[in-house]
Amino acid sequence: MIAVRLPVLVVSLLFSVVLASAQQPAVPEVYALDSRLLQYSKEQVKKGNSLFLKPYDTLIKRADKALADGPFSVVSKEKIPPGGDKHDYMSMGPYWWPNPNTPDGLPYIRKDGERNPETKKFEDRENIRNLIETVKTLSLTYYFSDNKKYADRAALLLKVWFINPETRMNPNLNYGQSIPGITDGRAEGLIETVGLIEVVDGIGLIKASKSLSDADNQSLKKWFAEYLKWIQESKIGKDEIAAENNHGTWCDAQCIAFAFYTGQPKIATAIIETRAYQRITSQIREDGSQPRELARTVSWGYSNMNLRAFFTLANLAKNADIDLMNYKSKGFIPLHQALDFLIPYLKEEKKWEFKQIKPMEYDNTIFSLRMGSINYHNPGYEELIRKYDKSNSSDLLFLLWPLVK
Repeated sequence: MIAVRLPVLVVSLLFSVVLASAQQPAVPEVYALDSRLLQYSKEQVKKGNSLFLKPYDTLIKRADKALADGPFSVVSKEKIPPGGDKHDYMSMGPYWWPNPNTPDGLPYIRKDGERNPETKKFEDRENIRNLIETVKTLSLTYYFSDNKKYADRAALLLKVWFINPETRMNPNLNYGQSIPGITDGRAEGLIETVGLIEVVDGIGLIKASKSLSDADNQSLKKWFAEYLKWIQESKIGKDEIAAENNHGTWCDAQCIAFAFYTGQPKIATAIIETRAYQRITSQIREDGSQPRELARTVSWGYSNMNLRAFFTLANLAKNADIDLMNYKSKGFIPLHQALDFLIPYLKEEKKWEFKQIKPMEYDNTIFSLRMGSINYHNPGYEELIRKYDKSNSSDLLFLLWPLVK
């Protein structure tokens, strides 16, 4: 399918007008985030704009707490992976439980949407989540504050997880989401590294601090290049790429982000121009519904999770000057239709009639609504954010994705 290219000159001129100032903050090297919008937010923080100071102060408080978190490492776990190397990441499938019909409980059986607490014994999953969230907080705070202590701490965490020989993770997921009695590892495990997209952006956010040496940066790029190669060439990785639901969407997003970060834009563009278009067409119906996600026992959660993945794909595609947000073609469903499918339920005009065994959550919904506000200029999306943002999570979202007129 032929890619639709953004009018780069027009976009650049518009941003030049919006961001014009005597001294603009440096444009960070990010891929899933929007470097120009980050630059604008930083400029507003420096100017003392009250709309931006509140989320900035919240970010500082989070970062000050995060300075004491970690470092995190795969070698800190008690369990030893099947290959005998603690440097290999390992986890257990969350929805798999002991078989009540066998003496030893094997093979485990699946209960979709019901998380087995036994998974907590596999510490790598929690550790990588903590790494991602902490690096994200510290790197963003460095970018907005220019205080090097935040970048220094983020750099330490990055070196421990990805670089130091004693503590680094091997760049594979051979033992992700294992199932007792069935498999030591499977494709679904790759969903647990989705947050590394934010880590890649975090590396770019602290680049100006020099907290990472040139050798460190080369080592990080080498790790992500090897991980991308493993995804593309391993059976587990290929199976995840072939997944026709949120797993496949998020796998593409990871591959695209890692390809851009490691200086392989041709690989990133090829994925966007082939798989990304196909995923949107095959996974979203004309009415905006996502049937594969609606078939789950947590249908609201997975519909919103996959929609966020599609918007992330679209944000990444902008690095190749490809406009997935507004692409129109016969048989291609615009992304806003998938968002608009959810609107009557958010407005309580309709009751969610699909299976949902857990309380509805709205973090992914709020993200998608903000993407809708920015790209489709619909004020109704912002009204819904205010309605459902009970925990003020949109404070940080406003800092990262400001509404620029």
